[in-house]
This record gives sequence, C-alpha cells and structure tokens, in this order.
Amino acid sequence: MIEAADEVRKLKNTSDVAECGVSVDGTWQRRGHSSLNGCVAVLSIDTGKVLDLEVMSKWCRNCNTSKSSEKSKHIKKHQCSCNHQGSAGSMEPVGAYRLFERSRETRKLEYVEFYGNGDSKSHLAVKDIHGIDSVRKYECIGHIQKRVGSKLRIIKTKEKGLGGKGKLSDSFIDKIQNYYGIAIRATLVI
Repeated sequence: MIEAADEVRKLKNTSDVAECGVSVDGTWQRRGHSSLNGCVAVLSIDTGKVLDLEVMSKWCRNCNTSKSSEKSKHIKKHQCSCNHQGSAGSMEPVGAYRLFERSRETRKLEYVEFYGNGDSKSHLAVKDIHGIDSVRKYECIGHIQKRVGSKLRIIKTKEKGLGGKGKLSDSFIDKIQNYYGIAIRATLVI
C-alpha cells in the first residue's frame, strides 16, 4: 500500500504531500447491521490500487475468552483487537475518518475528492477533515447506473402490466442501465 501511495505521488509529480481523489467503501462479515467485524478501504482514483485499509472489530476473542473462563488469567495481558464501539453501520464512517486522518503522515497523501456509492454518512464524517468543506464528494457512475436498474425492477414488480414479453424485461432493464451509464460518461468527456 505504501508503494501504491508512492505511485500516486509520482503521477502527481511531487515527493511532498499530494492531493488526490479516492473511492471509499466498507464491507462487513455479515449482511445487515449485526456484524461484529468490518473493513473500510481507500482506493486511488488515479491508479485503482488500495492506498489504505482499516479493519474494525467490536469483539476480541481473547477478551471474550478471559471473561468466560477462570483458567485463562494469562490472557489478560494481550493486544486487544476490539477497536470500535457502536453499531456495525457506524463502522464505515468511523473507519473513513481514521483513514483520512492518517493519510498525510502514513501515505503523504491528502484525500480531497471522495468518490462514493451514495452512502453520505462516510462523506459527512470526512468532509471537514482538512478544513471547512475541504473534501468534495462525487458519485460513482457505476453505482448510479446500478440504482437506475434497481429502481426500474422495483417499479416493474409493483406496477402490473409493465413486465413481460415485449415490455420491461430484465434484459431490457440491463440495456437501459448500460445506456444510462454510457450517456453520463459521454457528457463528462471534454
């Protein structure tokens, strides 16, 4: 990951702290908001490589074992892996904040563009980290494209008469989705 950060600085033609855009996303061990473990990653928009990663846990095996067993007194002195308090849903914004906060000292990068997947919680956590509104938010076109298809599928199931042969089929929705993404990308090319 340090090499990936060096590559970004090389692309920006600086050996000092470089400003760059990143994509931020989190994942959890389980779906829903009941997971005890999660992970947040920051990927470079310029190279597509992982720049940093924050593994988060609300549970420590050693702590849990020592509470339930009287024999495991030797486990009391250990490096606890529990580094998050709160809900599983709050792991992503907290992890994003930690990643943005340490980016200057560990990667010599300042993340100033946030490319997200529509989840504004993470952006809200980091938008003022370098000063007021210092991190700009951009939506990922792929995620916008996916939401269009999802919404069309929901409408198709709720409204009778839209689905079926010669109407709004799944393959036709896929085409609409792709054309929508192409249209957005075409308007961005200057």
